[in-house]
Amino acid sequence: MIQSVDRALHILELLKNNPKGLGVTEISKSLDVAKSTAHRLLMSLEGYGYVQKFGKDASYRLGLKFIEMNQVVVENLNVVEIARPYLEKLSADTGEIVHLVMLDGYEIVYIDKVDNNSTIRIYSQIGRRAQLHCTGVGKAILAHFDKASITRFIENNDFRSYTQNTIIDGQALLSELEKIRLDEISFDNEEHEAGIQCVAAPIKDHRNHVQYAISVTGPLTRMTKEKLETCIPKLRETAQNISKQLGSIF
Repeated sequence: MIQSVDRALHILELLKNNPKGLGVTEISKSLDVAKSTAHRLLMSLEGYGYVQKFGKDASYRLGLKFIEMNQVVVENLNVVEIARPYLEKLSADTGEIVHLVMLDGYEIVYIDKVDNNSTIRIYSQIGRRAQLHCTGVGKAILAHFDKASITRFIENNDFRSYTQNTIIDGQALLSELEKIRLDEISFDNEEHEAGIQCVAAPIKDHRNHVQYAISVTGPLTRMTKEKLETCIPKLRETAQNISKQLGSIF
């Protein structure tokens, strides 16, 4: 029984790597089994919709069942549960507060936070909202809007100034977003709260869309150039690990 399961999974892997399809003979040779054995396994997989037969040469490809399975997996992903251990490690490694946010309209919502027991009080708390243009996490997400959506965002928003560093000029924001999109790293240089700096990175889902972002946040006195240089590689790795768990292929 275990051998049959192993062979069936091997067939699925073969077909995944050969999207144009394979015949029974090719599959049996790869499995090192008789054609009758390969045909029996294929018939069983076909019956459940995991493979389907195409063309005059009766080659096999992956079936439509995988679309259904993919949808079920995606619908049951819990990004907070998936991200939590990575956020805890990032906070421990950097010694700073770590946030996870999600996009909601033209705002971000803080959906998880790992504190570092600091006495520094900052704006964020789970469930709280913030604007896209003045936060590192917001800009990390905004930078991955398509060009038309970014243009609409800039044209239809009156950017509120929270500090003297808040970017309120549309062209200046556009230039920064272009850099963020290339670097996959975003900064909040006291743009939302005076004395607070953060560095953020986008989280990509199974479609490589950006609906989430994470950040490392701390007081300006600790977030020095040297500290940022050590934080950024850890932040990138964390963002990539969470993205992979959500099905992203970089």
